[in-house]
Amino acid sequence: MSRRSILRSAAAATGLLATGGLSACASPQSATAIQSWDLFSGADGVKMRGMISKVSAAQQLNVRPVTLAWGSPYYTKLAMAASSGKAPDTAIMHLSRLAGFAPERLLQPYDMDLLARHGVVQEDFAPAVWERCIHNGKLFAVPMDTHPFILLYNKDLAAKAGISDATGKLKDMASPQAFMDAAARMAEATGKQGLSFGHVLDSAQSWRLFWGFYNQTGASYRLTPGEPAELDKPKATEVLSFLIELLDGKKAANNQTYHGAIADFTTGTTGMIFSGEWELPAFAEAVPNLGAMPMPTLFGQPASYTDSHVWVLPRQVQDDAGFEAAHKFVAGILKNGLTWAQAGHIPAYAPIRATQEYRALVPQVDYAAAIETPAFDPAVWFAGAGTDFQNQLSQILSAALQGTVPAKDAVDSIVDYLQTMLSTPNPT
Repeated sequence: MSRRSILRSAAAATGLLATGGLSACASPQSATAIQSWDLFSGADGVKMRGMISKVSAAQQLNVRPVTLAWGSPYYTKLAMAASSGKAPDTAIMHLSRLAGFAPERLLQPYDMDLLARHGVVQEDFAPAVWERCIHNGKLFAVPMDTHPFILLYNKDLAAKAGISDATGKLKDMASPQAFMDAAARMAEATGKQGLSFGHVLDSAQSWRLFWGFYNQTGASYRLTPGEPAELDKPKATEVLSFLIELLDGKKAANNQTYHGAIADFTTGTTGMIFSGEWELPAFAEAVPNLGAMPMPTLFGQPASYTDSHVWVLPRQVQDDAGFEAAHKFVAGILKNGLTWAQAGHIPAYAPIRATQEYRALVPQVDYAAAIETPAFDPAVWFAGAGTDFQNQLSQILSAALQGTVPAKDAVDSIVDYLQTMLSTPNPT
């Protein structure tokens, strides 16, 4: 039994082979075998399995996919596997978690020449996304998508409110007041409220909305471990004060949960919603005339809160054939990005976005520009998807949105929390 087989047997024995993916992508016995981990379930999981099967067949690979639970448990298992030498050949991560994943200890850098041999080069990606994948001059992640926070709207209700143009798209809203006016007119059109935003008891929503608009102000921040946290408090207070005023109970409720906000939008109680594009399939099914756009630019410069699913190479003792096969597999997945785009995600691989098939995907193509101006989480070890960082800051912000904490006090609490985390040693 080879070392690779031993490792896979050990993984199976410890329950890491959590799904039935082993038989889903059967390939010839001569094909190079690699294992991949991801965290996609539901409709995304089905699409990913289809993409893996297609790449396996086309590239003569025997890809063995494993799906694990989303969130902190996934990253804990991935870190343990990488540190113990039992890692998969490749795995999905959120780009926002890269800084906290000790890239040079737990991950291997990509070989740029190998990627180029399989048709993937730096110029195929938006610069702002590609640069976040670099650590100490080496490429540690290849982005598969970006999945931004966006504004979705009911085109029929927007026309009734008089806030859309002849094409059905929302008219330009270039200031906080302009957006509040549009929300008020939408409220008149629905007879109830204009905008949905679900944040109560949610572990990320308030942070996503706040951070996207904070980045639109052009304000700087500096988060260096061991040093004082630097955040532009006046700008942060300005953004949070706007959000508090927006959620006044008329233009938008200030006490909606995530699922309550979705229900109100899909039943026409509201005509707009701030949400992640990952909800697009459900919205499209309920709202036939659905529009979408990046977060409207209200504070001067475009920015939308964004994360990205990236493929990484967990550190392991790997033979040359397996190492190249992992590059071949990742390149193949990128080139099947049109399937991934149907779920609402923006393909990171630009040649996919240039195809006629992608440009015909509506409303996906209408928010694709968000990939050029991403507002990622700060690149610090404690930030990112599924972290306590997002949860703690969301609770602070949500309390302000519900009117129980003044904006200035909430911003002070945010800085205090950041200060605490910068003083905490990185456990990895």
